[in-house]
Amino acid sequence: MTITEAVAARLNGILKERGLLKKDFKELPGVKGQSICNIFRTKGTPSISMTTLYRVCRALGMTMSEFLADPVFDDCTIKE
Repeated sequence: MTITEAVAARLNGILKERGLLKKDFKELPGVKGQSICNIFRTKGTPSISMTTLYRVCRALGMTMSEFLADPVFDDCTIKE
């Protein structure tokens, strides 16, 4: 799994835990809808910048450390 795929998987898990849908997340302050679409893009190369990840974490009320402290990130690869 690539890092971006792991971010999407982690975000999906958090949204599910909180009973939210992707469309609900797009309405949270500080995060652009297009940024969320880029994370979950299935065609082409999904992407997320560190700034967007920071904003996503802030919108979720968590730190980046909390977000990244998940086993999904343990065996990530970098897609060259």
